[in-house]
Amino acid sequence: MYINSLKLVNYRNYDNLLVEFNKKVNLIIGMNGQGKTNIVEAIGFMSIGRSFRTNKDRELIKFSADNLYCACSFTRNNIDKKIEIVVTKDKKGIKVNGVSIKSIQELLGNLNVVIFSPEDLRLVKDGPKERRSFIDKEISQIMPRYYSLLTSYNKILQQRNRILKSYKIDKNLLDVYDETMSTYASEIYIIRNKFIDKLSKISSKIHKNLTMDKENLTIIYKNQVDLKPGQDASLVKSVLIEKLRESREGDIMTRSTKVGPHKDDMKILINDIDVRMYGSQGQQRTASISLKLSEIDLIKQELGDYPVLILDDVFSELDQSRQKMLVEKLENIQMFVTSADPLHKDILDIDDYRIFNIENGRLVGVENGGE
Repeated sequence: MYINSLKLVNYRNYDNLLVEFNKKVNLIIGMNGQGKTNIVEAIGFMSIGRSFRTNKDRELIKFSADNLYCACSFTRNNIDKKIEIVVTKDKKGIKVNGVSIKSIQELLGNLNVVIFSPEDLRLVKDGPKERRSFIDKEISQIMPRYYSLLTSYNKILQQRNRILKSYKIDKNLLDVYDETMSTYASEIYIIRNKFIDKLSKISSKIHKNLTMDKENLTIIYKNQVDLKPGQDASLVKSVLIEKLRESREGDIMTRSTKVGPHKDDMKILINDIDVRMYGSQGQQRTASISLKLSEIDLIKQELGDYPVLILDDVFSELDQSRQKMLVEKLENIQMFVTSADPLHKDILDIDDYRIFNIENGRLVGVENGGE
């Protein structure tokens, strides 16, 4: 899979940009605030229908403009495809191959993108919310139906919490919500369990390569239903309903739901030691790299094609040895690398690339490597 071109109109600080990419490596150079990250943000936006930097689509519209348009042409399994998105101040429209779609679920899985930013280097040491977000984004790309399950679960969870916050709590209504919420949650648990098992196996191999067999990385799924391999959804559902009943009085006191997939986490171990609690900063960063690289191999394993990779200002956060570790793993993948330092092209150690120089929302120069 590779992106051929990107067109932006009134996107962030771009009036009108049309750029054609190299099939292998694209290095986007510019000082801070010039717009280099806006380009890769737009690529991510075309993949999942929302920005990795903001939850508000309106913030993507250029100041003083009323709407934006972005289009991405790409090739997947030797088939050319196109995604177009229009955002106004109160709505968003998406087309895939010229056909309007009605939901984000229909967009997911068309253009698979893995984004690696400086924030991802804190994936291990950050809180459970960030790790759940990592899990959910990745599974949604591989299995768009999961996104629908998660959306439905979160709506029921919000409704249950509203009841818990009400002046007079209707316990019969809580029973209804517990039943419905558990139906969605049981499938989410099972899907996450399978995903994390695969993630652990892939990331363990990657981490051994990155550390020259010195460290063994293990990922454990932390959840409240004590999932066992092969458990079916009906059994998981019954366990969750019982736990919700046990926690009900506590939920009423705290006015929030304390049991469910929204409380999940991953425990990350290096040589059987909790790296979040006891690992060095270097170990935490290397573990984060292993997890992010695992996304690439997992998408290839599940969908049969490599995703596009975005490295957004990551090199500046890594020492030279980890920079080389990262690059050596990434052959056969189309990469987009943003950097304020033009010398980072030397780290890539390649002769097939394209460099884009960005100044104040304008493409001011393009340099091609040996193709």
